[in-house]
Amino acid sequence: MAKTVQDIVAEMRPITLDEMDSVKLLNRTDTKYVFSRSQLPDVLSLIAPNYAALYINDTPYQDYKTVYYDTPDDKMYIAHQNGKLNRYKVRHRTYLSTGAEFLEIKFKNNKGRTKKKRISFPKTHPLYEANTFIHQHSPFTGEELFPKTLVEYTRLTLVDLVHGERCTVDTNLHVTNCVNGETADFSHICIIELKRDKSCAVSYMQSALLKNRIFRCGMSKYAIGTAVVYKNIKKNRFKTKIRYIEKLRMKNKEI
Repeated sequence: MAKTVQDIVAEMRPITLDEMDSVKLLNRTDTKYVFSRSQLPDVLSLIAPNYAALYINDTPYQDYKTVYYDTPDDKMYIAHQNGKLNRYKVRHRTYLSTGAEFLEIKFKNNKGRTKKKRISFPKTHPLYEANTFIHQHSPFTGEELFPKTLVEYTRLTLVDLVHGERCTVDTNLHVTNCVNGETADFSHICIIELKRDKSCAVSYMQSALLKNRIFRCGMSKYAIGTAVVYKNIKKNRFKTKIRYIEKLRMKNKEI
């Protein structure tokens, strides 16, 4: 009988957050791959001996719940859809395994660099209570932002301590329209992101992906999810990616 993802991960060495943080990645490259969830066991079986799995509260599977905010005229989403550089994301993230809650601001500059700032902030508090933080790190205020899109998924984090690489493996993705409650199920896909030091030429994960004919493919969970659950929003730039994800859904049904 073929091994499941759970079987393979259980065979990996467990590590703690402190051990993972030894992989600093101060000068890193980030690469994403999007593929059928059915291929994940084959990928992981090839890399299992070379990676450790991050455990938090005795489990390697961490559930994330993230609410993305935007203005009534969708300034942040439209900036992303138009490919604008120097763009922002404002979000509230809850780590369900620990109960930790943070308000985060991500800024991508015109050189492709992403900077993230965050503060501890309960979801039950009104956003204007974080006005000082929001205005300090973005051109927005809490009063003009409202919940736009809810993104939920499960993350597995793998680390190659020898070659200095982190891999996040995201599955069970679901997206909800915060205005009318419409949902989209993306549980048929897997998203892997490799975070590697630029000086390192070795990546067992990259080799395993290529062996399974899985190639580089960027994806913003927020942007693609929002484009799907909002019917009358501009989405020209994302249509090719949405069609690709639907092809993966059909592929899963055929297996």
